[in-house]
Parts: sequence; C-alpha cells; structure tokens
Amino acid sequence: MSKLKDHLPALVAAVVIVVLIACTCRVTYIPDPVQETTIDETGAVVVVEELSVAEQYCQDNWDSLMMPTIQERAQDIATMLPMIREDLAAAGEQYASRENETSAYSFCLSGTVQVLEIEEPDRATRTRLVIDVQPYDGEPDAKIQVSSVIRTNALRDAVGFLKLDDFANQVEFADLTTAFNARVQETVIAGLDIASLEGQEVDFLGCVAINEYTEPDDFLIVPVELGPKAGE
Repeated sequence: MSKLKDHLPALVAAVVIVVLIACTCRVTYIPDPVQETTIDETGAVVVVEELSVAEQYCQDNWDSLMMPTIQERAQDIATMLPMIREDLAAAGEQYASRENETSAYSFCLSGTVQVLEIEEPDRATRTRLVIDVQPYDGEPDAKIQVSSVIRTNALRDAVGFLKLDDFANQVEFADLTTAFNARVQETVIAGLDIASLEGQEVDFLGCVAINEYTEPDDFLIVPVELGPKAGE
C-alpha cells in the first residue's frame, strides 16, 4: 500500500497530462467529397468525374492545339528515316523537339507504309505493327504501337511547346504523357481491327522518341491517326 502511495503523485500527473492533451487536440471530420452529377440524354443521372490537371489540359487542347501542331510538324517517314539513321543529332536539331539536352529527340512523322506483321498479337500490352517504309523491300523499318500500354513521352515532347516550367510540378508534367497516351487508346487504337492490317498498306500520323541507343528497326511510333490506305 505504501508503494502505491509513493507512486500516486506520478500516476495523477500522467492522467492530468493525458486529459490535457485530449482536450487540446482538435479532431477534424473531413466528409467524403460530394460527387457532381448531371443528366445525360436519356434522362439518367450520371456522375461527372473530376479531371486531373493533365486530363483537363488534354481534353481542352487535343483537337484545337495538339493535333494541328502534330499535323503541321509532321515529316514524311520515307524521307526522315534515312536522315535519322545517318545523323540523329542533325535531323533532331532541324525537325524534332526534346525536353532537355539529355532527352530523346521526338519527331512528328506521317506517311503510307506496309504492315509486314503483327508483333505479339496475343499480348495486348506489347502488340505492335511491324512496318516497311517506301520503297518497300520487305524489311522492317519501324513499329507502330497499337498495344494497350504505351510508355513514351513522344506526344508530349514532339509538339515543342509543352515545358515543365508551365506546370506546377514534375508530377503534373509527367501526367500529360499518361493523358495523351490514354487519348490515343480511346480514339485510335480501340477502334482498330488490328488483325486485318497485316500485309496491308496503312496511312498514319504520329510521334516517335529516338535517342542514340534506339535500334533503327525498333523506332516505336505512337499513332494519333491510323487506318487503311486512303482509297482502299
């Protein structure tokens, strides 16, 4: 009993401290965000998804700014490939853009090419069109990405006007790539009958990022327009 009395002041002090801390701490209740809704053409209530900065930028500028810029900057692939292979730096300085001096050169390219084969058609994340560029010789010259996963900054960097300093942070700038590539998935790749393109000529418009380590036959083009050759 005497031992308890000896420790009683310390116990009382501890209880007082706990009570004081509990009284001075503010517990803030953060309610779940209220989802914005709208009425669609059928009269149904649908949730309006909140867009990220990058998604909003893509939505606002894809048709009005991104596509016209890619179309204006696009060079014929049959002309550009020999120049790129001969002197990447010279071709890049004249016809490409890049984020900084250590980044890949990102080119806008267009043309009519022949699809030699569908690479890895059973692996949706890696499917590509292996293409032969005119004059046709039956040898692969590049690839067009038609996979469900696209990992390249080519679209963002090829237009030349998107800079890190124009965005709040690196994350927002990096998210542009995700938003642009998702747009390609939705508007270009999703509607393709990929299997039917093998052996056919196709017209394309797109962007490709190339650095000094990129193998010549492994240029991976991200298409913003792709389909059977006009008139066929």
